[in-house]
Amino acid sequence: MVRQHVLPFKLEATDDTITSQAGLVLFGEFLHSLDLRKEIDRAFGAPGSGAGYSASAYVLPLLLMLNGGGRSLSDLRMIGRDAGLLSLLGIDAVPSTDAFGRWLRRMGGKGPGLSAMERVIDRVVTVLGKRLRRRRRKAGGAPVREVTLDIDASQIVAEKEKAHWTYKGEKGYMPLVGHVRELSGMVIHEEFREGNVSPGTGHVPFLKDCLR
Repeated sequence: MVRQHVLPFKLEATDDTITSQAGLVLFGEFLHSLDLRKEIDRAFGAPGSGAGYSASAYVLPLLLMLNGGGRSLSDLRMIGRDAGLLSLLGIDAVPSTDAFGRWLRRMGGKGPGLSAMERVIDRVVTVLGKRLRRRRRKAGGAPVREVTLDIDASQIVAEKEKAHWTYKGEKGYMPLVGHVRELSGMVIHEEFREGNVSPGTGHVPFLKDCLR
C-alpha cells in the first residue's frame, strides 16, 4: 500500500484479474445472447484437425478486436493478453496471430469461409429482426407492414497495396450497406466492393439480395 499525504486516498496493489476493456464485455455478452458461437461452428463445421481451434475461436476474437478499435492482426494481442476479458466472456484461449493469418488465408478467396459467414449473418439478421419487431409490439408500436430501405456506400480507408482509389481520393474499399429505418437502422445486407467501384453501380441485384 502506498500512503498519499497530499490527496485523501490510499493506493493499494491487488492480484485480482481486471480488464481495461470493460466495454467489450457488453459487446461480448450481446454476441453470446445471439448464440453466435454455436451458429459460427455450425456454419463452418468442425476443424480439419481434431486438435485444431474451432471457427468461433477465430471469429469471436476478431469481432472483439475490430470493435475495440484494432486494425490489424497484431492488435489481436490486446484480446489474447486480457485475462479478465477472456474470463468474463468464457473464452479459453486465443490463437496466435500466425494461426489467424493461416486460417484467414485458408477460409478466404475460394475457400469456404465467405459462404459460411453469409449463413451466419443471415441467421443473425433473422434473430435480430424478430427481436426488434417483438420490442416494437411491446412498446405499443404498430406492426411493420412496410419498410424503408436505405442503401449507401461506406468508405473503408486501407493501406493495402492492392487497394484501389475511391471517388473521395483515398485508397481503400467501398462496400454497399442496406439499412431498414423501421428496425432501428438495422443492417440487413452488405456487399464488399473495391474502392474504384461507383456507389451507384449494381443497385438492382443488391436490392433483390436485401429482399431475399
